[in-house]
Order: sequence, then C-alpha cells, then structure tokens
Amino acid sequence: MKITKFFALLAGAALAFAGCEPKPNDDGNGNGNGNHQTSGTLTLSASKTAVTMGETVEFTVEQKGEDGAFYDVTSECSIYINDANFSEVPSTYTFESTGTYTFFATKGSDSSNSVIITVLADMPELPADPQPENLAFNHRILVIDHTGVKCPNCPGMTDKLLAFAETEWHSHYNEVTCHAGDFAGGDPGNSQAANMLNQFQRSMIKGYPTICLNFYSGIVENYGQATFLNLMDQAFKQLIKKDGADAGISMAVTGDSDKVYCAAQIKSNVAQEYKVVAWLLESNIYSPGQSGATKDYHKLYNYALRNISGEYSRSNVSGEEIGVIEIGETYNTAFELPIVSTKWHVENMGVLVIVSAKDANNRWEVVNSAYCTVEEGSKPYEYVD
Repeated sequence: MKITKFFALLAGAALAFAGCEPKPNDDGNGNGNGNHQTSGTLTLSASKTAVTMGETVEFTVEQKGEDGAFYDVTSECSIYINDANFSEVPSTYTFESTGTYTFFATKGSDSSNSVIITVLADMPELPADPQPENLAFNHRILVIDHTGVKCPNCPGMTDKLLAFAETEWHSHYNEVTCHAGDFAGGDPGNSQAANMLNQFQRSMIKGYPTICLNFYSGIVENYGQATFLNLMDQAFKQLIKKDGADAGISMAVTGDSDKVYCAAQIKSNVAQEYKVVAWLLESNIYSPGQSGATKDYHKLYNYALRNISGEYSRSNVSGEEIGVIEIGETYNTAFELPIVSTKWHVENMGVLVIVSAKDANNRWEVVNSAYCTVEEGSKPYEYVD
C-alpha cells in the first residue's frame, strides 16, 4: 500500500481498533507497566529505521504515567503494518523483502505516531563520524535553478551561477536544476520529479530562469551578473548560519543500472521535529538543442532532478516526517531511488539528502542538505571550519 493511502486510512483504522481491549500487562491487572497507570498518546520507536533484507527490528511502545514519567507498555499494545489489511505484527519483526514500511501501535482507544522503516537489499556503509561530539554542522541551503531547453536566457544564468561558485558562499549551498515548466518541452533534463518541483514552487517563479532558495526562502531573478551576485550575496548573508546548521548529514551512496541506494544519518543540534528526503540528481546530460547556447558547456546540464524518494506531489517534495531528534542524537534512514529511463546514466548520478523543519509560518523548510555522487560513494558529516 502506498504511504499516502496509509495515512488516509490511519484515522479510520485507529477508530476501528479503538473498541479492542488492551492486552494484559505484566501484573495482569490492566495497569500500564506493572503498577503504573498510563494513558494518552503512545510513542512507538524501533531499534533500527534502516535495515537490510533479513534483519530484525524490535519495536517499543511507551506511554506517560500519572507521575509524568514514561513507561514501556509494549506488551499491552497491538502493532500494525501498513499492508492492505493493516496486519498485526509482533514487537520483534523480521523483514523478508525490500521496500518502505510504515508501522503504528494502538492500546484501546490510544494510538501512536507512525514509524517508517526502509529495507534495502544491500545497505551502503556510512562513513565514520570524524568528530562524534561536534554539533557545529556546515550549513548548505538549496539553490534551485528553474530552467528549460527552449529558454534563450537560461545559458546566461548558467554563467552567473558559475561566477557565484567562485565566491565565499561556494561551500554553503547545493545546486539543483529543475528542467520543467513553460520552456521544457522535449528537454532531456526533464522528469516527473522536476515537474512536481516546478509546480510546488510555481507561485515563486517569475519567469525563466528563476533561482529559488530552499523551498520557500526567496527568489533571485535573472538580472545582470553584477546585480545577480549582489542579490545572492545579500540572501546568503540572511540565510546561512555560519555558526552551524540545525542538523548535520552523513551519507553513503551506491547504485546500478536500475536503482541508486542511499544510507543517511541525521545528527541534531536543535531538538525539533524533522523531515528527510532524498533527491536523485544527474549531471553531464548533453542537450544540443539548448536555446541561446553560445558555449559548449551551455549544452551540458548538471544536477538535474530525476527522482524523489517515497511519495511526492506538487504539495510535498520534502519527504516523510521522522519525529523529534533530540540534541546530540542521531537518526538512521535509507532510500531506494529507481532509475526509470534507459537514457539516465547511473555513473553521472548523485543523491541530495535534504533535512527540513517547520519555520515560523509552520511550513517545512530546509535546514540543511548534503550531496554525494555514486562515484564518491560516501560523505561524512561536514563541520564548521
């Protein structure tokens, strides 16, 4: 079952299970965790959230007691997987096939958060953390270039971005080219994921090309180079946290002709709810028909968006919620990104992992990003110099 369908059914499923009696606990008297009465929202956690096929995961459910402390109530709960029948599973579960699975727990009328577990056939090995106690992560925002093969002004934006890459801000962003929209008919860099990102940011796009910073942070239009560089400089001075981002990202990437696989670990410096997503990017895409091209490199597309992990749409390109990560804690996840066209080449691909959190307007906004190519294989946490 698709995750979006699962969430649509979750409320109804929780109501259906509400009439079930709680499972007896250790003392047999209906009290949570021995003699402690517990009630309210359940917190479901898993021993691992990224595993390989054949690995076992242990689930734990906790609930608040009358004294304010949290107690293990796993034995009183039912745990369900998001298959077609919302099948109940044991608290120790072994995965026999790859994919992305969602679990939740119930205890009487109480229900839990959802836990997403990704199962890969082969998990890329994460690099060692070079500074385990360090929480000052280098901050990289997104620079998204909305462009197209039929856009005569877009090669000029390529030149401006190359000039911007020579500035002090080069180590504080990851670039994405989104080949979609009004000038992308027949564009070899186009994809369904690019179409969704273009529609997601449609209200921000003033023409082609337009640079969008992060999901919502702002835009820089196609001005002359000096003005463009000045506006980018002003924007980066406002957006970049030079003392460190809210979270850091460590990642490993591998792939074959069918799929690209990515393992990632998120380490938090701010205790808050996070989302995480992986975008599959491809470089060195040859496009001889690029309108307005005056140099050979204008006909080569880099960092073109090819795919997005999990369920995505014109209203969500930021992935799934992974809950609160406390300061200094880590969260492991993994992504499987299909290569859906024979014209895409795995040797030219990389994965962009994006971590987001809610901003002052309650929108999921980018807090950090990290990019690693298939050729590189892995990238450790990047700390402030």
